[in-house]
Amino acid sequence: MKRSAFISDLIFTFFLTSVFTLTLFRYERISLGVSVILCVLCGALAACAVGLLLQSKRKRFFLKRSDEAQKQKFLLHLVLLSDEKKTEFFKKLFSEQPPELSAQRFGKLRLVTKTNFYFLKFCFQPVTLDDVAAITRLKTGKQKTLLCLQIDEAAYDLCKRLDVDVMTGDEVYRLVKGKNALPDSYLGDVQGKKRKPKFRLWLAKRNGRRFLSGGALILLTALFSPFPYYYLVFGSALLIIAAFVRIFGYE
Repeated sequence: MKRSAFISDLIFTFFLTSVFTLTLFRYERISLGVSVILCVLCGALAACAVGLLLQSKRKRFFLKRSDEAQKQKFLLHLVLLSDEKKTEFFKKLFSEQPPELSAQRFGKLRLVTKTNFYFLKFCFQPVTLDDVAAITRLKTGKQKTLLCLQIDEAAYDLCKRLDVDVMTGDEVYRLVKGKNALPDSYLGDVQGKKRKPKFRLWLAKRNGRRFLSGGALILLTALFSPFPYYYLVFGSALLIIAAFVRIFGYE
C-alpha cells in the first residue's frame, strides 16, 4: 500500500466526518466555537479508527492480489519455456543446495541429485495416469518427485500409491519465491491497455473527492436554509457515497 494513498484516505475521512458532524452540531444550535472543536475531535477519532482498519485490510488485500498475479505470470512463463530452458532453470534452482545434493541434468525435463529424481511436467493439460505410468517405469533407487502445473485427481492418487512425490503449481511457486529465484521478466506478459467499463470509471477512488465536495456544499447550504431536511438527506447521501467509493472504489 502506498503511504501517500494511506495518508490521503485519512485526510479524506477526517474532512468527511468533520463536515458532517459540524453540520449536525450547528443544526442542534450548538455554538460555532464548540461545534468546531467537537467536529475536529470527531474527525480525528474517525481518521484514527479508519486508519487502523484500512492499514491491515489493504495490506492483506494488495499483497494477496499482487502475489496471485505474479504466481500466474510465473506459471505461464514455465509453460512457455522450451524443454531445455525449463531443465536449466530448475537445475540452477537446485544447484544452490550443498554440492552433494546439487542437481544434474539427466536428459530433457529430468534432474537427478544424490537423493531425488525430479521430473518436470509443465504444460497446460493436467498430468494424466499415462504420464505417471511413464515416470514409474524408470528404475531408480532415488525418491521420485514430479514437478507440474496441475495433475488429475486419479493421477495424484496413483502417485501416492507408487510413492511419487508431487509438487503442483502453487508449491513450485512458493519454492521458487522462497529461494528468490523468480525471473526478472516473464514470457507471455503482455502489458496492454484495456478499456475500463463505465461503472469502473464512476466508482473510481478519485471520484470520492467530487462526492465529498458536493455533499459538503449541500450540507453547508442546510445551515442557511429554513427547510434544511432536504439538504441534510441528500448531503449525507453524497458523503456516504464518497466514503464508499473512497474505501471500496477502483484504483
